[in-house]
Amino acid sequence: MKRVLILFHESQRRKRPHYLIDALSEVWRKQGIHVAVAFGVRERLEADLLIPQVDLTHTPDEYIAYIRSFPAAVNRDVTDISKRKISAFLLHGGEDYDGPVIVKTDNNCGGIPEHRLARRRHPLLAQARRKAVPVAECLLRRPFAWRSVSRRYPIYNSLADVPACVFRNRALVVERFLPETDGTRYFMRHYLFLGDHTRSVRVAGPTPTLKRAECTLIDEGLPVPEEVLSMRRTLGLDYGKIDYTVQAGRVAVLDVNRTPSGPGTPEATARTTGDLADGIWSLLPDK
Repeated sequence: MKRVLILFHESQRRKRPHYLIDALSEVWRKQGIHVAVAFGVRERLEADLLIPQVDLTHTPDEYIAYIRSFPAAVNRDVTDISKRKISAFLLHGGEDYDGPVIVKTDNNCGGIPEHRLARRRHPLLAQARRKAVPVAECLLRRPFAWRSVSRRYPIYNSLADVPACVFRNRALVVERFLPETDGTRYFMRHYLFLGDHTRSVRVAGPTPTLKRAECTLIDEGLPVPEEVLSMRRTLGLDYGKIDYTVQAGRVAVLDVNRTPSGPGTPEATARTTGDLADGIWSLLPDK
């Protein structure tokens, strides 16, 4: 019997969202694969394949060492998926660029996973920050406290409109705003993959930031641009999701995710696991 070990960060034990890996695990168990779960790296468990699900932008050193101690590990060398690592469209203050721009957090998911981890490790400091952030937001004309930016990324008509304080904040980045739109809707494309199995879809929503709850599935089975495939190869991704847009033939990678969330509805979950689950066999060692 093949053994798969799914590794979460120790902080994910208490409360965590529903990940796609949870639905995939159910399929694998029905196929006769033994699936175990570990929270943290204190205990060494044997497995034919390790699948890290450490939901942080930068993988901590102790987790990197643990992952690399396994002969077969998914995303073994994917340790940094920050915007500064993956984006080809970052801008700096004073550059000659006239188009619209968007302010994002350098960390994925608005930096929320890192914030939660810091809150658990340093509760007194987190409590002080919780009191200070609303005050800072009231004092600044355009708030750039972490909480505001993580809720909805601000968009500006030009680089010159971005407040100077943004460029001094290492937690934030400024990127060219390259939406895929038909004038009334915004689109985003998702390329999901597990080994040699893939799923490619396009969703639409009414706002530029395309929150999942707002989106509707438009297309399935779309061809994936070479720029996106090249990104996957360059990073060494075995499992995950890449979000991107296509505007006038130009491909813009927006986000790389090693721990994609569940699709939401039972129907969407069934379609996604149906497309991806058997990709596990291309990653499991033969012996």
